[in-house]
Amino acid sequence: MTNTLSSFKLKYPVILSHGLFGFSRLGPLVYFNNIIQPLKLYGIKCEATTVHPTDSIKNRSLDLYKQMNEIMKTYNTDHCHFLAHSMGGLDSRYLISHLDQNQSVLSLTTLSTPHRGSYIAKWSIENITERFYFEKFIKAIGIPFEAIANLTPDYLQTDFNPNVLDQPHVTYYSYGAYKDSISNVFTPLYYFHDILTKKEGKNDGLVSLTSAKWGEQFKVISNCDHRDLINLGWSGYNAFPIYENIIRDLYKLEQDYITNPKLLSTFILNNNNNNNNNNNNNNNNNNNNNNNNNNNNNNNNNNR
Repeated sequence: MTNTLSSFKLKYPVILSHGLFGFSRLGPLVYFNNIIQPLKLYGIKCEATTVHPTDSIKNRSLDLYKQMNEIMKTYNTDHCHFLAHSMGGLDSRYLISHLDQNQSVLSLTTLSTPHRGSYIAKWSIENITERFYFEKFIKAIGIPFEAIANLTPDYLQTDFNPNVLDQPHVTYYSYGAYKDSISNVFTPLYYFHDILTKKEGKNDGLVSLTSAKWGEQFKVISNCDHRDLINLGWSGYNAFPIYENIIRDLYKLEQDYITNPKLLSTFILNNNNNNNNNNNNNNNNNNNNNNNNNNNNNNNNNNR
């Protein structure tokens, strides 16, 4: 561990969000393995969240939103950053677009998130969950299992993306990863990699570079698979330098707010204006209702 982050302490906490089948901690396993604790040792405020591993994006984001508010309360702040792996990036996007009315989120950084879906999700539905009635069995015993359907290219491109819009006050960063081949035959990524390469090109075994690209800045990580990004791969890959780079970018973003207070004041002003506009709309609606009532009363009087 180097001292590269000693001068990059963030003002606002970083909230980490896991992907499909994910967890914060599962026995001895930590999802963001060897990442959170080293960051905290540098004085970085960061916390991992836990949502349902197989529920829909919408339901996962509702849980994520509750935890976001709890984390901000813990750190006595009204702003935060999101750092999300895989499906967690979609949960975070939904939260920002539909739930974060106070505009608390300043940035979202996604790691190999399938923003345009993954053919592997479609392939898995057709060749595993439907063929072996796996999904029907899981749902029959009361376990939500909408996640994989929410990760298909068709759902993301025709339903999700047109309705989950980026917000102008949020800075969006993204990372994609790829390997030319995956040699370990004991991981599903070995088989998925070839399938996805034929359909979408370079990929990390689950998500292609094309699908991972989102926002103002996109960086590509070579010789890294989907699990390597969270230090849970088999190759011994060290993902921590990726997170160091992310923290430096977030620090620069925060410094931009400090050196140019107009950015933050504009952010707050827009938020207040939105609230005022909503209140004005409500008042206008009330006035219209009153006018309608008066018109109805006048009509009744004329009838008499």
